[in-house]
Amino acid sequence: MKGVKRTTSFVIAAALAASLLPASVGIAKPKDDPKPLVNLALGKSYTLKTPYQPDTLFSASENNYPDTNGSELTDGVYGGTTFSNPAFVGRQWQGSRIVTIDLGKDVTVEEIKLNVLQDLPVGIFFPEEVEFSISRNGKVWQNLGTVNSAISTTEKGPLTQVIAKSDIHTVARYVKLDISVESWLFMDEIEVWGTDDKSGRPLIPSPQGPKDDKGYPKPRDVGGIENEVLIYTGEWQYQPADWISFTKEDFKPYVSYVDQDMNRRDYMFDGFLFLPYAPLLDGANYGPTTGKPTNKTHFEKFLDRLFRDDYEFGALNEAVKEAKAELPNRRYEAKVTVAIPYPRIDQSDFGDVDGDGISENLNVAQVGEQQALENRKKVVKWFVDEVYRRWQQAGYSDLKLVSFYWYNEYVAHQLTALDHELIKWTGDYVRSKGAKLQWIPYYFARGWNDWKENGFDGALMQPNYMFHNTTVDRLDTIAQAAYDHGMGVEMELNDAVLTDATLRNKYYAYLDKGVEYKFMNQSYNAFYQQVKTLLKAATSTDPVAREVYDRTYAFIKDRVYKP
Repeated sequence: MKGVKRTTSFVIAAALAASLLPASVGIAKPKDDPKPLVNLALGKSYTLKTPYQPDTLFSASENNYPDTNGSELTDGVYGGTTFSNPAFVGRQWQGSRIVTIDLGKDVTVEEIKLNVLQDLPVGIFFPEEVEFSISRNGKVWQNLGTVNSAISTTEKGPLTQVIAKSDIHTVARYVKLDISVESWLFMDEIEVWGTDDKSGRPLIPSPQGPKDDKGYPKPRDVGGIENEVLIYTGEWQYQPADWISFTKEDFKPYVSYVDQDMNRRDYMFDGFLFLPYAPLLDGANYGPTTGKPTNKTHFEKFLDRLFRDDYEFGALNEAVKEAKAELPNRRYEAKVTVAIPYPRIDQSDFGDVDGDGISENLNVAQVGEQQALENRKKVVKWFVDEVYRRWQQAGYSDLKLVSFYWYNEYVAHQLTALDHELIKWTGDYVRSKGAKLQWIPYYFARGWNDWKENGFDGALMQPNYMFHNTTVDRLDTIAQAAYDHGMGVEMELNDAVLTDATLRNKYYAYLDKGVEYKFMNQSYNAFYQQVKTLLKAATSTDPVAREVYDRTYAFIKDRVYKP
């Protein structure tokens, strides 16, 4: 969850006792095939790869659950429901895993089966989907389609599931599975059932070419925003108590590019994403699982902070007015995005939002998936309507409300099977009001590759490189994966970049990769900061810290920084 100090929800599993289950002995054969079906994959060789450069950090953690001798997925040995059983191969994050099995010769493939484990307490999830393909030469493939998990990812487990593609009856030598990975994937066996002959249908290659969603998202996708900065507001238990809030002077170096004497020289950001700082002083938390669940009063507290005259929206409006009075380009627009706090599924008493005198119960365990979804829709509608009501009442002269932001950084299918339905409904509703819905999931978070189908208009992915002990090729991976799925890349920096050379160079790597992969000028961009990092950089008397601000400005203006 985003906040003053960003963390991400990566769960590392602890070891449990081992157990074994016998391998499957056979399946039914087609009525028109007199030959018995056999597991053609048994003992066969295969490759197990990530779609992009393997990540240094997660590759190391995977070593605890190795694929010994590269043979465990076709050796006929199952691991039961105990993930520490050596029969399981564990893989963590990185988008997906691609398993390609060489059956040795052309055969007739009837069915492909993958056995996987789910154990939510240790972060092991069923894959949301598996894509199956076959080939005769390992180069030209027939796509057999995608099969989704048939068991809800809310099932705590431990339990196993077979995800299979049947009725294939096609001649092939190679079988490929592209298996989605969110948190941990544990699999112990892949079976390919068929006959040792070429009695099946001829293979039909699928059309090749780029996916329709390749490319970076454009400013038009999120209401015209080109470069957006994240602005947090919230309670702070330390001094100064109003630290997580912005005054007109605080906004000055965000609206305008200023020199070292704080004189305006140009415009800076044109987009401002306002989010609540997650923890509240009463123990509640805007996040989906941390602390106590938020309620209507907490949502109103967030709105109350936004719609203040001397802070947040009011302060930004005044900062823009002053900038326009000094700078020549009067057509500059400050575009505002408002985060929609997550309606938590463990909240039984949210408060009455539709005026019927009944407090909304969002608790899936108490009212069921469908009723919880309907009540959560009521909460979102009330919140969005309240934003518009207050916005119109405020009458800001120099701000434009263009989009909303989904606060939760993953599609929470481990909490509710219908989370994506709420997001899709939310996207439809904000679009009916004339706005857009945007999202910034963390590194390969659940739902990242289905962002468009889930109702978002634009999405960026967090590399989390700034906060993880991994190598710079993490940024290459995210840039490539984002482009392949129509996403952009979020820039990330915290206060430590101003004083720590290693972390500062990490931030500069984001900027350099933006030039290399062209998302600097081909995508809309967003910048995460630790509350006021760029303000601190702009006002610093240390030239090294000030350079962080200057380089950010150059990037925003689509220029390579030159001292």
